[in-house]
Amino acid sequence: MRIKADTTEGPFARVAGIVQSIEHTFMERMKIALETDTIHVMLGDATVTTQDSFEPGRVTRIMSRIADGLDMWTSDGVMTTNNEDIRRIFVKFRTNIHHYVITGHLSVQFHVLLYYKPSQRVIDCQKELSETIDAAKTGESELADITEDVIQTRLKSAGYDTTDNLTLFEVLYNEDNLRESLEESIHKKKSEEIRALDAKKTDLFAELDSLLTETYQTVPVQIDDMRLVTGEEGCLCTFDVEYFQNKSRQSIPQNISDDTLQKISERLEQVRRMMAAVDVS
Repeated sequence: MRIKADTTEGPFARVAGIVQSIEHTFMERMKIALETDTIHVMLGDATVTTQDSFEPGRVTRIMSRIADGLDMWTSDGVMTTNNEDIRRIFVKFRTNIHHYVITGHLSVQFHVLLYYKPSQRVIDCQKELSETIDAAKTGESELADITEDVIQTRLKSAGYDTTDNLTLFEVLYNEDNLRESLEESIHKKKSEEIRALDAKKTDLFAELDSLLTETYQTVPVQIDDMRLVTGEEGCLCTFDVEYFQNKSRQSIPQNISDDTLQKISERLEQVRRMMAAVDVS
């Protein structure tokens, strides 16, 4: 069961105000954590521009400090999900009070945009890659002509009619020795220059990948579970309660003892105080 900040009725109405205060404090912390810096980046056409980006590491540190500073709560630590261009930093922490388990969930969802670092080497790599690809195409075209000649010559010497494509296909499919011999002959014809161009192309693509840089965008607004699932940017702060009886989860009772509610209030208040005091640097 979700403890909602605007709850005025039900078993957790008494602690709704504390949850509301926690949500407010969390958003104030995140507004600071998500402050952006302007950085220079390069587009694919070598245009240098600026982009605003926040530091995910700061969000991770704040969430970790909150979770680590909570006595009587346990946590598996801060985690990150990575789904293409959408990422999420989150932490869950829980506490037991009598038959109740309270789980807090803090999350920040953001988008990742890729750019090149503003480096002359990016331009040089793109130029070299273009030249290498053109040279490889020329070499591959020449190799295709050579390959055709090799196949025709070998098949004719073996007594096959090179004008009957169906027959040739059946021969190459059924005669492993002939097919392997042709493949070996073609491989030998592939010049060292073409192999060197292939290797250079691979190296240039790898170097361009190493020159990519990530930027991170989100907005310091509160979202709900549905908006989180659909990939919207923003922050989530929730608290859920489960009730267990004989190690089995049961429906939340409508009447909860004052002692239990008092302990729940104290645990939630601890979260609020920790958030308010956490270092957001």
